[in-house]
Amino acid sequence: MSSNDSIWCIQADDDAPAHVLEYLNNPSNFCTFSQGLTELIVKYGYHEPPLDLDAKTSFVLSKLSLTGASVSRSTVKDWFSDKHRPAFASNSRTLMFRLCFALSASCSDVIWFFHRVYFDRCFNCHTIEEAVYYYCFSNGLAYPHAESLLEQIDSYPAVPVCHTASHVYTTDIRNRLDECTNDQQLLDFFQENKSIFTEWNKSALRYIKQYVTDIQGRQKDKEVIKAWRAGKTILPAECRDCSLIIQEYLFCRSGDRLDYIRGRNITSIDFMLDRMILIYSGLHKATSIPAIVKTNFPSKRTFSDILNNSETLTSYDSIRKCLILLKFYHFWVNLLLNPASADYSLFDVFQEETNALLTSCGYDELYSGNPYDWLFLWASTTEHPLNALRGVLSTLEESA
Repeated sequence: MSSNDSIWCIQADDDAPAHVLEYLNNPSNFCTFSQGLTELIVKYGYHEPPLDLDAKTSFVLSKLSLTGASVSRSTVKDWFSDKHRPAFASNSRTLMFRLCFALSASCSDVIWFFHRVYFDRCFNCHTIEEAVYYYCFSNGLAYPHAESLLEQIDSYPAVPVCHTASHVYTTDIRNRLDECTNDQQLLDFFQENKSIFTEWNKSALRYIKQYVTDIQGRQKDKEVIKAWRAGKTILPAECRDCSLIIQEYLFCRSGDRLDYIRGRNITSIDFMLDRMILIYSGLHKATSIPAIVKTNFPSKRTFSDILNNSETLTSYDSIRKCLILLKFYHFWVNLLLNPASADYSLFDVFQEETNALLTSCGYDELYSGNPYDWLFLWASTTEHPLNALRGVLSTLEESA
């Protein structure tokens, strides 16, 4: 059964959280980093047995040495034994690019490896380094060539340009890079535009801020809650003027979740996350769920890092995960508050809108082979997506 089929095979009943966690924790249901890396090296020169751990380790180390990369044998061996996978950090990203250079991988295979194996953004062309990498992979150029180009670009002064950096998005830069047919054109581009390579994640930050503005509690919501508690009638227009988490609170008006609001700062990020997914501190290290889900799981700290440092934050995984969560809640809570009867599939609409959002921010579309994405895709197939997701996360918290 493919991962695309699997999201439809677990019914949203009382046993759903247990079945979901069982599926997520079964290694055979998802391609591991070891499996994906093995597939890549087999395609590019590895001819020993695919299960030979030592042979694969030696092969990768010999390839990486061609780029001058410093990595221990135990680290590479851990990749192939799935004890550890490369972190979502700038130094690990550079190492993954160097490995792809060493293998002489095609540009399409580099993108596949980052999206489907490493599970991170590929080619952030708003950084000089990765823009040059993109140009080199697109033109079949080796790592030493990339280094030479970077050395020349590093010597250029950052001359101010007539347009502001805030108007230049990563997709614009990538389109310009596609127009460069030789090194001189590339170098001319950087000599003229080096100053725009100072900020990135502009599109993602804009969307995240907008979603948080719509969802997060506001000071004026307190008066509406106070009036409701006093037994006053809340007009529909007054309710619609509230944040989405407060609108959902007033819409539900029953169950234990109503008690959570007492004594809380409704304008805080932790309250927002608590209302959205019942947790605000992320997933505990002891939580029984794949590391790819736990790592950078949206939390109060994650949102603080993104909102305060988004222009230069290199943890693309955390940004993407927050975008998916915010879009998920924004989409499904709006349908809860304003039910729509339609002949089309709401799941398809959610998937298409989320994919468009991620693509516009330079990220990969939802992929059911990624356990984090799978969780949100599965919840979106159920009759009550918000409750389905909360049920799984609540079960995780109780078992941690």
